[in-house]
Amino acid sequence: MSNSNKDANLKEKLKQALNSTFKVISDDLNLTSKKDQESKKYDLLDLENLNTKNDFIKARADTDSLALKKKFSNELIYRKNQPKNSSSKSLYAIAEKIRYEALGTSMLKGIEKNLKENYNQIIASKRKDHLKTKDDVPINEAFEYYMLKKFHNIELNSLTKKMLSYWENEFDKSINKH
Repeated sequence: MSNSNKDANLKEKLKQALNSTFKVISDDLNLTSKKDQESKKYDLLDLENLNTKNDFIKARADTDSLALKKKFSNELIYRKNQPKNSSSKSLYAIAEKIRYEALGTSMLKGIEKNLKENYNQIIASKRKDHLKTKDDVPINEAFEYYMLKKFHNIELNSLTKKMLSYWENEFDKSINKH
């Protein structure tokens, strides 16, 4: 068997494994043709670009996150409570993602491991050389680090700690009100 055939076979097996994982986590074991339309929203990642261990970690975490979204997030409730202004919408989306991921990690340690590995990989890859003021740090990026620290107990590196430091007091004040 040639290398390209082996790669294609391996990617097909991986896709099947990720699809099976998705179905089990999301409690959607029998995808009927009617439900297939709905599940297209959760169609799994493009595995053609899966070349490194980091790509594999990301694929597992993304699959778990999508399955948890399907299991724990209600689109109608989400839209009903969605803020009107665009910057608030992005913070709302981050909070919702962390919420359904936190529910999943409390149920299954494998999901927790996959998500933590992926978030640690993302944090380790951050490079920003000129962080001098709060204006240098987008609020949605700082908020995601805040939520990861608070709800997933992700250890931030020195750069992401610095990025969060510009916003953390404001987040604490706002969240502690509620």
